[in-house]
Amino acid sequence: MSGTPLYLLEQIAAEEAAVRTAADVARSLLAGHPDLPVTGVKLVKHPGVEVHLNLPDADAVRAWADGLSLGLHGLLPVTHVVNEPYPGSPVFEHVTAEATVQDHRVHLYFCRILPEDEATAYRPATRTEATQ
Repeated sequence: MSGTPLYLLEQIAAEEAAVRTAADVARSLLAGHPDLPVTGVKLVKHPGVEVHLNLPDADAVRAWADGLSLGLHGLLPVTHVVNEPYPGSPVFEHVTAEATVQDHRVHLYFCRILPEDEATAYRPATRTEATQ
């Protein structure tokens, strides 16, 4: 009977440590910014473990980016994209920013589907006119 190779157990221990550290980063972010809204937290395995904060609106992304910028060098850029992924699909608004906190990538994001009256402004005019 062969035992589990030591290198596999070491890999598991390293993964556990990375997730534990990312969880500590997430906790410290929430504790350090109790005035900023958050609707969800997720630890995502990427090459490392990332902290994803789901935020309630675009203003919250900007507020978190401003708050995190205070401890970093320069302001965090906020990306605001509105697009229709394919013809006839809903139009999405994505507002995101990213920072590195204690060697972990922190991804701030808000996403919503635009109501039809707002979405019409983002669709190509020829396609919008053709559907009327």
